[in-house]
Amino acid sequence: MYMRSDFLIQVFIGLVLLSCLSPRSGQITIPQRTHNVADPADSDEQNPKAQPELWFGVLKTPIRVFRFVIEFNKDGDESAGELRSLDEGSRTFPLTKVRRDDGKLSFTLPLTDAAYESSLNDQGTQAEGKWTQRGQQLPLSLRKVDSIPTRKVKNLYTGTLNAIVQKLDVAFIELESGEVYFDSVTQHAGGFLVTKQVKNSGAILFRVPGVQGVFEGQYSNRNKAQLHGKWTQGLVTLDLELSKQPNSSELPTPTASTKPQRPQTPKAPFPYTTEQVKIPTSNPSITLAGTLCLPAGKVHAAIVLVSGSGPQDRDETIFDHKPFLVIADHFARQGIATIRYDDRGVAQSTGDFSEATTLDLASDAEAVFEFLAARSELAETAVGICGHSEGGIIAPMIAARNTRVQFIILMAAPGVDGRQIILSQGPLLMRAQGLPEHQIAAQTKTQEIILTIIRDHEYPSKELIARQLQFALGDDTQDLAGTVKQTQSAIAEQASPWLRTFLKLDPKKALMELKCPVLAINGTKDLQVDPVLNLSTIRDTLQAAGNHDIEINVYPGLNHLFQACNTGLPAEYRTIEETFNLVPLERMSSWTLKQARKRSTPR
Repeated sequence: MYMRSDFLIQVFIGLVLLSCLSPRSGQITIPQRTHNVADPADSDEQNPKAQPELWFGVLKTPIRVFRFVIEFNKDGDESAGELRSLDEGSRTFPLTKVRRDDGKLSFTLPLTDAAYESSLNDQGTQAEGKWTQRGQQLPLSLRKVDSIPTRKVKNLYTGTLNAIVQKLDVAFIELESGEVYFDSVTQHAGGFLVTKQVKNSGAILFRVPGVQGVFEGQYSNRNKAQLHGKWTQGLVTLDLELSKQPNSSELPTPTASTKPQRPQTPKAPFPYTTEQVKIPTSNPSITLAGTLCLPAGKVHAAIVLVSGSGPQDRDETIFDHKPFLVIADHFARQGIATIRYDDRGVAQSTGDFSEATTLDLASDAEAVFEFLAARSELAETAVGICGHSEGGIIAPMIAARNTRVQFIILMAAPGVDGRQIILSQGPLLMRAQGLPEHQIAAQTKTQEIILTIIRDHEYPSKELIARQLQFALGDDTQDLAGTVKQTQSAIAEQASPWLRTFLKLDPKKALMELKCPVLAINGTKDLQVDPVLNLSTIRDTLQAAGNHDIEINVYPGLNHLFQACNTGLPAEYRTIEETFNLVPLERMSSWTLKQARKRSTPR
């Protein structure tokens, strides 16, 4: 699930399943800032009058299909409704600007920057139109239905992949019509088109182009109830046993009852004010949308919150956790103003996130800082930047060139270049999962080859890849042609302007230029940004440059999201109820207030 989402390199290159579920040509992706709901029938029994008007349609892309259920209100606000995406864990998205008159049906999805325009038939029961999302346009037909249609399933095979950083439930769904689909059930990502082939040997071959994955297996018993085989994706091959489910129809979808609790998410009323703002940038096509939180009394300091890697909303939402909202709420209660914002191309911000590098995102963050620093009510207030993960690279970049930045907070920030970050992640994640050292060494060596080629060569030739592999692997390269082909595939999937920039970007260059106070924090169980490697590098670099106004804190038992955890593995993020541990949160606010007291003179 390599989406650059939610935290710095959520999964490491060429190692973990579904590394290519990132937005790409022909694939419409919907961000995580959603909620799950129970079956609509449950609420209808309690409130018969709330029975919605249902429409159904299938959005088809070259690699994936999305089954949509549209629910329009029959009473109340007729300009609103909901879209439920059945192939994304039955997630729902609010609709706005709904129009159903004059032979037209249209609506928008503000959270995903999507829109639908169509014409209705004479009976008003069928719509033919276009789905538009971030520059892509696809045909979509909707029809009015009495109930949600189900598919006629011929065979359903399910299994669990041990994908190093987490176990993933997967399914292959073969319909009576002959169509076959792949679902990563754990990741709520389904509808991927599959081609099925039965070999002369009796082996079953499932190919999933949308994730560049292949399963090949043999039936292990006469009744063909078990398929034993291998899942291959990129350079990784994992054991996978599929079980045929008897009398199966559709896969079950999550309900609200299984949704983890998030007790730290702030709830109204709030003892501070919030203001929704629009922030211009140096690029006229990009306007950032954000939320400014202002304390009710005296404002002692102000901070820009800069999120980690991937397309993040202003709350840095991940698995229904909203860490930036929790931080902003806590800070406001301590007299600290904050501004948090949607990344370009996310939610209410304009632009295209897929084309952005860390340098572009730093330019956006600096525009937000200038907007905050220019507020009249903050004219005599110390203004700083707090960056998490990749945001912890961006904060020093801005502070090094902008003397108006008076302090920075680095949360799980890299102190070494991106290549070292990714190469340090792999062993940490694999050891936490209990893998043997020889397997860790082999995976790390392969990963190092791929990252080096991506960093140094924009269009690597087959011959170059072969030379690099032979040089690095030596006698271990038994099938050179096959390994070259797999490596080419991995490079083609993972290489991007962002990754190439990230691999080369060395945070030490900006850290050496810093003159302002720095608070750098991390948790001992962070497996994304190794605290031993990175915090020591940050400290040594700042001190070598003559900056001694620094504080380095390591918190026992906290992960990359600053949650108290058991292993630190990403698989825990969803299950932990704590969003952000109070110990580092309280130190962040007390340290910020200390900086404000030291710099209370007008700017």
